Amino acid sequence: MSINPERRLAVFAFDPSSAAAYENRSIRHLTLSIPWEMEPVPAGMPFVGPRGEYLEIVDYDAASGAFYDPVDLNDPETRPNDGLVPAVENPKFHQQMVYAVAMNTIATFEVALGRVALWAPQKWTLPDKKADPDLGFVKRLRIYPHAIREANAYYDPSRKALLFGYFDAGPENRNMLPGTTVFTCLSHDIIVHETCHALLDGMHPYFAEPSNPDVLALHEAFSDIVAILQHFSHPAVLENQIAKTRGDLEEQSLLGQLAQEFGVALGRGGALRDALGEMIDGKWRPRPPDNRALDATAGPHERGSILVAAVFRAFLSIYKGRVADLLRIASQGSGILPEGEIDPDLKRRLAREAAKSARHVLVMCIRALDYCPPVDVTFGDFLRAIVTADRDLYPADNHDYRAAIIEAFTAWGIRPEGMSIVTERTLVWPTPSEISQDNGTKLEQFVADVETLLNEPGSQKDIMSKLSRSPGADGGDMAKGLDAIAEQIAKALNEEFTTRQSKDLSKAKFGWSKEVVLSRNLLQLGLAADRRVEHLVRRFYGLLFWGMIQDQSAELWELIGIDLDDDAPRSINRSKMNGRPTVEVHSVRMANRNGDRGQVEHEYVVELVQSRAGFFDPADQKAVDEGASSKPRDFTARSGVTLLIDARTYQIRRIIGTDGIVSDDDVMARHRTYRNRQRTRPRSAFDGLVTDPRHSETIAALHRQTNEGGTEWLV
Repeated sequence: MSINPERRLAVFAFDPSSAAAYENRSIRHLTLSIPWEMEPVPAGMPFVGPRGEYLEIVDYDAASGAFYDPVDLNDPETRPNDGLVPAVENPKFHQQMVYAVAMNTIATFEVALGRVALWAPQKWTLPDKKADPDLGFVKRLRIYPHAIREANAYYDPSRKALLFGYFDAGPENRNMLPGTTVFTCLSHDIIVHETCHALLDGMHPYFAEPSNPDVLALHEAFSDIVAILQHFSHPAVLENQIAKTRGDLEEQSLLGQLAQEFGVALGRGGALRDALGEMIDGKWRPRPPDNRALDATAGPHERGSILVAAVFRAFLSIYKGRVADLLRIASQGSGILPEGEIDPDLKRRLAREAAKSARHVLVMCIRALDYCPPVDVTFGDFLRAIVTADRDLYPADNHDYRAAIIEAFTAWGIRPEGMSIVTERTLVWPTPSEISQDNGTKLEQFVADVETLLNEPGSQKDIMSKLSRSPGADGGDMAKGLDAIAEQIAKALNEEFTTRQSKDLSKAKFGWSKEVVLSRNLLQLGLAADRRVEHLVRRFYGLLFWGMIQDQSAELWELIGIDLDDDAPRSINRSKMNGRPTVEVHSVRMANRNGDRGQVEHEYVVELVQSRAGFFDPADQKAVDEGASSKPRDFTARSGVTLLIDARTYQIRRIIGTDGIVSDDDVMARHRTYRNRQRTRPRSAFDGLVTDPRHSETIAALHRQTNEGGTEWLV
């Protein structure tokens, strides 16, 4: 990246229709400060729009078959003026808008997690003469501001792209001039929402695989949560809405609404989704919590809205707690402000406290992503993840944030399955000693192996060779793969160094070699990492952990919740190297977090996933489990575990697993029951995301719901 610290770009604060309202004239626009990461276009490549380290804007209008002129954000006339002035009629501003808001969202994630963001990789294999040497690395997410002429916007996982639509308000619309063109790429909320889908897919690709009712709902809810809470990071907007609601954020305001213009254009009369309440008989009413709502709600958006409401309720509780003293002082003890315009100093103080509260809740939710199981996630898991991550970093909880989270979630009926007593202590994910008191011998060898693996990765090649199917093979295919990835990492590090220093040094030789890579811990680069290097390093350590886990004892496997015994059901995925049950090391990454004492906490996040062929007919399942049949699977069932490993001691701190392991027949029966119910429903938008890119066109379906009245679009 450039040494320049930031780039400032103007955007619409909400939607163009909100900006056009006279009462919102003071908050029509805002200026975002985003990382300065714009890259020059390589020689011979056409300039189609803003292009940086993370994003590439391609403004192709598929409906008209034309490219819009690209905006040059480095233009001497544009650069010092915070970019172009927001304008609905200017396609160049549309490009600026999606680029700025998406980059701002990426930066929020990186700060919360303490590492660079990566997009989900393309399909990859071990390096060889025919394979992709970058192992599927996706450098840039593409954004198409005018991709489709329809009321929709979505993330396409096969193209690694965000596609935004545009449409005309219909003649029956009473809230907007008929024929008005609505651009989803000009909605701050929709851009954040879709960018979050891509970021979440980069971290947890199996969160797009519907294995229970909460999985896709969490995808939708999490994206809405980030979109709502990011509103509170803009002081001018916040102060304006604080003044309108007189500090009571439970009243209807722009801050709790999503995609106002989109909802109005579709004839809904208000925002597409509202975290605070809803319109009933033409009047807005607060939405009271209902601890039975989840039992009667199945759709991803409807179910997700319950999680959004719970998080927003927690935020409101925290905000009220932080401003109670201010309201008492301003009201002479009554807590009720006198009639008239709110005092400007009080407005600023209330806005400051609202921003702090929202920022902390937002970071709590993002940080929780490292504390979730890697597959089959539930709302209860997400609650445990939020509470555990915050407790690990802030043991004291001086502002009772965790108490507010727990109260809000349980008020909406969200709790871990089967947990009869829901407290902070019971919600925290367990340590190894809490799972098994007799784990000393189980973990001693594991800790020693992890320390060696991280600090002397080359020493693991002997394990790789031992695990190959043929003992006489030349080092084993896995050991060869390890060497090949190490060579790619060394090459990428050298290229990255020459790029940062000087193009004149491109032919010079530097200290990075395969041997150096095999002797260093490269997971500690954090936000300073080159993203291509980070991608390769994670794959490298994933391969190392695969070999190390395979070489552990059965007692260790049982403790962490995986089944690699030879007598495990034959339907569990088997290794091509040795024919034994196998496990996918989905990710090995480092989390870097700042605590309340100014300390920086470092830990390794290791995600293991096991897969098993599933069949709707139990007789087929039994035959394949016993090796008597090789019938193709009807579906894939998965279980998994996230291990949090202390970066100083190499001890496992937390074991975060799914509800049961995939070799358990009861777990398989639960998967079978859910998949059977899903077979009678319309195809999920995310079907085929993980295994079959041919189905990428159906991604739009997640944002479309068909009902008796026709088709309702849900971005």
